[in-house]
Amino acid sequence: MNGQKWLWVLCCTVFLMSSAPAAHAVVARSACIVCHEALGGSLAKPITDWRDSIHFHNSITCDRCHGGNASVAVGNVLQLSGPQFLAIQSAAMSKANGFVGKVSGQELFKMCAKCHSASVGRYKDSIMGKAYLGKKGGPSCVHCHHAHRNVIPEVPQVCSKCHKDTGGFTRIDPMNVTVAAVARLSKIRIQLAAEKTQGARPALAPRFSGEMSSYKVGLLAFGAIIFLFLLGYVVYVIFEKGDEK
Repeated sequence: MNGQKWLWVLCCTVFLMSSAPAAHAVVARSACIVCHEALGGSLAKPITDWRDSIHFHNSITCDRCHGGNASVAVGNVLQLSGPQFLAIQSAAMSKANGFVGKVSGQELFKMCAKCHSASVGRYKDSIMGKAYLGKKGGPSCVHCHHAHRNVIPEVPQVCSKCHKDTGGFTRIDPMNVTVAAVARLSKIRIQLAAEKTQGARPALAPRFSGEMSSYKVGLLAFGAIIFLFLLGYVVYVIFEKGDEK
């Protein structure tokens, strides 16, 4: 095989690896899923929502949040007698196995903190987190991330449900809105308003801390492209020299 063919093989391999779709999550048919889907209607909605969530795609099942015994053998739910169904329900939703239903307040934060302790720790000390825990109208975790159709919310779109003016929201950490963050947001809004009036061009490098992550990702992606190009060129040169010999 000559150098050009090797180069084409390398390029195709890199392309397929980078563009291959993520594997679908493999989720066991737990008692929670079987029963809720069989019962249908509003009881099946949490499962429908969950199948469209980031939790589903990471194989996070109901019992990770709600506890209980999801391994109970259910069989055909629609063929169970009333007492049989109640016995299975009692075993699956056993409080002895840590089952919890709909939670709120501090208990909701504890539930989410099982996997997201760092984020919950930041949020509960923020202005919005304290307002929620103090029952003063602040949003909970599920207000933005949803209870079962868990998603990474788009900022500032999700913020517009409560805030009419979302200017500058992408420049601050939405999980850690403190008094200092509000003061910084005010300065950002003044700067953005001035730039809009004066028609200033965007800076080449990020000026706000909230932009740094996207900036770094862009640089990393650009660097990866350059690396792959150079790698392909090196392979091409090596095999071309090999063919000449």
